[in-house]
Amino acid sequence: MLTSKKQVANHAAIEYWNQYFAVVTSPMIVRLLRPLSWHPLTRFDTSKYAVAINGTAEFPKIQALWGNRPPLLKTSPEDSYRGPKALEEMGVPSGTWFVCVHSREGGYSPRDEYVHSYRNSCIEDYLTAIEYIISLGGMCIMMGDPTMRPAPKIKGLVDYAHHPTRCDWLDLYIAANCRFFLGNTSGAFYMASVFGVSVACANMAPLSAVFPCGKKDIGIPKLYKDVSSGRVLTFKEILDSPASNYRFSSEFNAAGLELVNNTPEEIRDLAIEQFERSSFPNFVYNEKDEALQTRFRKLFRPGHYMYGSASRIGCAFLKRYQHLLP
Repeated sequence: MLTSKKQVANHAAIEYWNQYFAVVTSPMIVRLLRPLSWHPLTRFDTSKYAVAINGTAEFPKIQALWGNRPPLLKTSPEDSYRGPKALEEMGVPSGTWFVCVHSREGGYSPRDEYVHSYRNSCIEDYLTAIEYIISLGGMCIMMGDPTMRPAPKIKGLVDYAHHPTRCDWLDLYIAANCRFFLGNTSGAFYMASVFGVSVACANMAPLSAVFPCGKKDIGIPKLYKDVSSGRVLTFKEILDSPASNYRFSSEFNAAGLELVNNTPEEIRDLAIEQFERSSFPNFVYNEKDEALQTRFRKLFRPGHYMYGSASRIGCAFLKRYQHLLP
């Protein structure tokens, strides 16, 4: 794998993946070997696995086939030694369980924010879920970077995005050791997923990308509203149209569609479901929940981004919006 350091979002991740890939970061060697990436015989194109514009990504199927096997990555001995001390410095006492929380904002990549602004959400909408988690005896750690707005001052909520100890290895350690990751349609939650930690993602968009990743994960989507009439579109209307796969803000604007963020109550219910799933080994869904899941899944077909995913859509969300199902 050829990559310059400027192209890497988290440099500590390189060390973890070095056990599976030969990762070349030397600028001189990268420059010498780069021409090999231009020829089809010496290049492995990964775009079909994750990018897949207007098509089905390959990685959900692979995640489903992976099943219950352990994740490829686990926290290194070095990070396991220094991680608990770093958490205590942030105000997380030893032995306290915690949940990572991330709500996407536009500061991380301002040059293309106009393209992806439809994916943003408000951290304030996550506060009801955060208060629920804290009420159970856990803590919440707000992930992100310093371009984000500061976290609200709540006892039990750590603003890691602005904390002086924030660094690449600690990003991964926190995500890999949380009870679950409460996120949204941003790549941040994959830091947890790749270590086998379950995720719960609110405000997922487009609708074809509502399923986060693996079989332990759940998601809920933003609703689509027709701007001219104010009507909320049904799930079938969306998934039967190109709007199900829209990946750019301009596409939603041109189609006269507005994406409606999840409410604080919807995000709280999502957090409750994932907490119960991750805490109780014998957790099961009732027949009505399974029937609603089936009705929703039947709307997906080849060509939808997350077709074939083993993830679920939040059960409380489906109950609340079952009138949008066929």
